Amino acid sequence: MTEGQSTNLHRSKGRRWWLLLALPVALAGVHVARAWAFGGPGMGMGFGPDEGSPGEHEAFMQRRLEKALDLVKATDTQRAAIKPIIQQLATDLKSIHKQHGQLHKAMLDAFAAATLDAAGIENLRVQASALMDQASKTITTALVQVGNILTPDQRQTLIQQMRNHGGHRHHGF
Repeated sequence: MTEGQSTNLHRSKGRRWWLLLALPVALAGVHVARAWAFGGPGMGMGFGPDEGSPGEHEAFMQRRLEKALDLVKATDTQRAAIKPIIQQLATDLKSIHKQHGQLHKAMLDAFAAATLDAAGIENLRVQASALMDQASKTITTALVQVGNILTPDQRQTLIQQMRNHGGHRHHGF
């Protein structure tokens, strides 16, 4: 094995470890995104997409947030700092979700055409990838902001709750 191959192998192993470490953040991000962004109360939460109103969805998510904050025994100051972050995240993700729906429709239309436009379809794929990257960054930013408000012990309590209920949809919240 040459020195260059050894360096590439080391980089490859380093990337794999980074991906393994990033997985919990990504999973949390997916959970938050599904809970806050998707159309009525139910997309990804065990309800039908047409059930409930946006107000019911908001109330449902508010209860989940309160349950998580109760679990970590968040102070009034922490609650007051965290709630606007989560509300902004919900607003941002709703917009991203709407754009995703438009791209999804465009992709279906592109595949329904008599002749496939490979360049056009690729452009839609690139747009969808950029949108998912935007969602990931938005979620990560919010997670870091909230994480900086919580104490390390509070974060560990949330992580332990998620680990204990890893196979369940709502992680006990």
